Amino acid sequence: MPAMFRLQCVKSVLHIVRNYSLKPQKNAVVIAAAVRTPNSLEYGEEDQLAGLVIDELVKRTSVPRDEFKKLIICTSSKIVNESLGSVAKTLGLKSCQTHAIKNEACSVSGLQMSLECLQKDEACWIILGDTRANIRQVEQEDIIHSELITAGIPHTKAEDKVPSSAECPGAAAVALTTAKTAERLQLQPLAVVREFFMERDNEHAIFRLTGSQPIQLTDVHSWQLVINKELKKQLGMLGELNVNEVRIHDFRQMTASHLLTHTVHALPAGSLGCVIMEAGDGRCVLMVLEKIIPEPNLPESLPQLTLYTKEPCPLCDDLVQKLEKNFAGEFELKKVFIDRKENVRYLRLFRYDIPVLFLNGQFLCMHSLNEQVLRERLDAMKAIGVEQK
Repeated sequence: MPAMFRLQCVKSVLHIVRNYSLKPQKNAVVIAAAVRTPNSLEYGEEDQLAGLVIDELVKRTSVPRDEFKKLIICTSSKIVNESLGSVAKTLGLKSCQTHAIKNEACSVSGLQMSLECLQKDEACWIILGDTRANIRQVEQEDIIHSELITAGIPHTKAEDKVPSSAECPGAAAVALTTAKTAERLQLQPLAVVREFFMERDNEHAIFRLTGSQPIQLTDVHSWQLVINKELKKQLGMLGELNVNEVRIHDFRQMTASHLLTHTVHALPAGSLGCVIMEAGDGRCVLMVLEKIIPEPNLPESLPQLTLYTKEPCPLCDDLVQKLEKNFAGEFELKKVFIDRKENVRYLRLFRYDIPVLFLNGQFLCMHSLNEQVLRERLDAMKAIGVEQK
């Protein structure tokens, strides 16, 4: 595990607050992967949406499917444990206990349940997802391409696309585990949960970080707020802070999984992001995430691209040619042949999806090369390297 990630994990502390009391967590919770559906889909059934995002989420973690122990889906439809169990079975998640939650505060309840489970079982892998029949997605100009699923998306004509501000079916999911488990599987997570508060009185939620150490309000790069009109009156202090952005979302049209997915992909590496989300029952969640800096195995080496492939694979050959043409000298390439006996774990995950590409241990793209995402990631890593020098 990279030294920077170890340092972040040592510093990371998970706090769960109930009735204004803190309970320290010994092992940091990490977000290993996060993905959501795009702003417009032809799919209308929430169980279909759930299946799409869960399948790609598991692939993005590169974790064997039998490692996942809980599947928690917060839904606005008639999805029940029985139908959710069928989805899990179809996706090969045979070891997963399934929980379908449907109430006014289901999204926040699912997040709370996930973190409590990780408190009790630090070796656990949990999938937390949200589906909605009608959801107002992230505005088009704010979309980060890497947060969207790449598989199973139907092609639509430009004139048929739903406007970014419209309500449409949507689903999102995040994979949660602990830093210790991620290290055991030699994984590079997306983000570390630095703070988590569950506050009964939403008027005080935004002020809770004031006395928190070592995090200060001025350390937070961006704020994502899902609140009602009354709580907006409490936000005057944010205008006085030197923060990159403050985004306010309607609490009736945004879920925890959607918000976490967008936040971990939008945050610059090494930065802190604060998510504040109000539940329908009056509770309020405050969560601080730190985006992990993906580092190469050796300090002076180039970023490492890992290509999951097999022989023959014309699509993989085409991807390599594009890499050599457009990114020459910017990376080191490692090929993992999934059809070899020692790599059966990856064959089970990526059999129908190669080429699959990871950058320094984090998912980058599958099926074809996403040059835009790769360029953004490489440029960000170069910028971090310059700052550290």
